Amino acid sequence: MSSKTSRQTSGTAGSGGADDDLPFDVVINLERLPVDGSHVSLELAPGQLRKLASVLKVSSVRDFSAGLHVLRKNRGRGSEILVTGNLLSTIVQPCVITLEPVSQTIDVKLQRTFVPSGGGPGGDVTANAEIYVDLGEDDMPDEYEGNELDLGPFLLESLALEIDIYPRLPGARLGSGIAGDGSSGSSPFSVLKDLKKN
Repeated sequence: MSSKTSRQTSGTAGSGGADDDLPFDVVINLERLPVDGSHVSLELAPGQLRKLASVLKVSSVRDFSAGLHVLRKNRGRGSEILVTGNLLSTIVQPCVITLEPVSQTIDVKLQRTFVPSGGGPGGDVTANAEIYVDLGEDDMPDEYEGNELDLGPFLLESLALEIDIYPRLPGARLGSGIAGDGSSGSSPFSVLKDLKKN
């Protein structure tokens, strides 16, 4: 079942792509990116939500949607791509004390700059090309290769960073009945380690 999308022709979104571990892909064709950018909307179907929960190692993901604007900051080869938008999701995990389900609503603004890595025709940076990176930005830019940019890993990372690694029900108290300390490998942060490996 494919995800529900609303997009311009420069971007596509689907239920899986080059990285089979991801439940979706959001691929932007940079050669067809309009001067004023492209808007991409993504909403996951039930099957994709189940796979996302498995990837994130949480009990369930009730919903997931994102709205993105993809803009080329400068024209030609070696150009930077600015991605801004918003991500909404509801995550369910067991309370670390009582094991009862805890729901977390995530509503986060997104902003990331992507720069060419030098590989592929779209990222061919010549000796005379200069790329300026604003070190004052909160996040260092990511890299892309060729003429396509897959924003799936970026969205997955953005969601994983917002997930509470110590979910606790209101009023639950620490004591002898603590179910776990969140230090095991099965946590949203282990997903980030896997992303960095790739």
